[in-house]
Amino acid sequence: MKRQLLKTEIVAIAAILFGIGLLIDIITHNFEPVALVFSIVMIVVGQHYRSKGKKKRGTVLLSIGALIFIVHVFSSAAFQLLLASAIMYIGYELLQSRRRPIMLQIETKEAADSGSAVLRSEPFLKNMFVGNYRVMDCVYELQDINIRYGVGDVHIDLTTAMIAEGETVIVIHGLVGNIRLYVPYDIELSLNHSMLLGRVSACGHEEKGWNRNLIFQTEQYREASRRVKIISSLLVGDTEVRYV
Repeated sequence: MKRQLLKTEIVAIAAILFGIGLLIDIITHNFEPVALVFSIVMIVVGQHYRSKGKKKRGTVLLSIGALIFIVHVFSSAAFQLLLASAIMYIGYELLQSRRRPIMLQIETKEAADSGSAVLRSEPFLKNMFVGNYRVMDCVYELQDINIRYGVGDVHIDLTTAMIAEGETVIVIHGLVGNIRLYVPYDIELSLNHSMLLGRVSACGHEEKGWNRNLIFQTEQYREASRRVKIISSLLVGDTEVRYV
């Protein structure tokens, strides 16, 4: 099994890369400490004026200082090296996850009783930045789902799930990727999806476009004894909810 990087290791690697980039800046004379210090001073002074009620003067100084700081940092080799490394790491993780997709093993656990009126339990799907969610070919008890992720695909098969009576809510928010949900025919469905760019296919309808918010709902949804409500969003990607 591939070892996952610890947060401290990620921070350490980022610090090393930033240090290498800073050294390159110094050698190539791209590092301008005077401009950096000047921008920070303007930001501090601008914030001071704003706190004293001189918002117009403070906003001008704050904006100019922030602009100089952003331009100086974004044009540095340190930032560019860090950004390039992050992009290559994301690409590597996506390739690895597609070659060896992780099958999530669903385990039903009783909520831990801490002696109070509040019971706490662990969800079987958790947030991640890069990777694929794949819940397929396993029998499990469906609970409310609320996940956020960065880059990757989501594949969830609800046909093998034990769905309780009432309304079950599935919330999925991602940046880039595709969402695929497979729903049994006897379950009524509601989908509320927003996207910046992509395609949506659900309940026999398909739409695509830019900066859209779409709502689909089956005819008997409100009266159904068992129903699934899906709330999802993607910046870029396709979403498909299919009856099987």
